[in-house]
Amino acid sequence: MIGTLKSRAMGWALGGLALVSAYLYWQHVTTQREAYQAEAERQRERAEILRRHQQFQRQQIETLNDALAERDRALTIIADDIRASTAALQSLGETDAEAREWLDSDLPTGIADWVREL
Repeated sequence: MIGTLKSRAMGWALGGLALVSAYLYWQHVTTQREAYQAEAERQRERAEILRRHQQFQRQQIETLNDALAERDRALTIIADDIRASTAALQSLGETDAEAREWLDSDLPTGIADWVREL
């Protein structure tokens, strides 16, 4: 009889240990799952922040490209104006003897006279 009680007690103890082990393992798995889910959520938030930053950088690049294109257009217009003015001055020097003399001199006439007066 005592042997039977011992064997039953041993069975109950082993069953209890098995249940406690299963419960603790389940708690461990649940805790890990929650930790992984929290990490996944943090990574999603981080990815969203990085995506927004990348979008901002793209907008900045587009803005800079537009500004540089506008600057290039303005510089082209200025260069064309300078070429036209240079061509006009060259043709003026070729047709007007006084202007040709002034263009060929080291100092303009007015400045040379002003220096002489000093």
